[in-house]
Amino acid sequence: MNTQPRQLTCYIKKTRSNPDMWEAFCVELDIPAVGDTYEEVAAMMYQAVDNYIDFVYQNQPDDEQRLLYRPMPKADVWKLQFEERFLQRLPFSNRQVRKIFLNAEKGIPIQLDPHYTELCLTCKKYRSVGEFEVFHEPNSAYVWYDKTCNACKGAGAA
Repeated sequence: MNTQPRQLTCYIKKTRSNPDMWEAFCVELDIPAVGDTYEEVAAMMYQAVDNYIDFVYQNQPDDEQRLLYRPMPKADVWKLQFEERFLQRLPFSNRQVRKIFLNAEKGIPIQLDPHYTELCLTCKKYRSVGEFEVFHEPNSAYVWYDKTCNACKGAGAA
């Protein structure tokens, strides 16, 4: 299985409902963690990401569809970025948000690489980019994938 060394982006912040608790989110893998202290939640996040990557290595290709790259929803990521960059810097703000980067020890499996998968808008499943037709504009470096996978086109869903 191909792997790529890659940093994963995580945000750690105090929960708003209970200021004594910390929560963490891995943006690329949509994995959460909760803990009592910053150090505890950071350790739990490292452990959760490691466990998930081990799970992907063990179950590939049995659960290929379930294990493909599925990041956090863009709106949630935008909120975390906004809190980290702006809201916590306001003079009256009591928010504490920290951005950290995790490196996977074994490397990120190819299924979790966003350049390897694409969302089919017909069946609403993430598929390998090899299952989509590639369009290339002449005299241009711009390349894009058809939004319907070949499996859906073959079934006549397109």
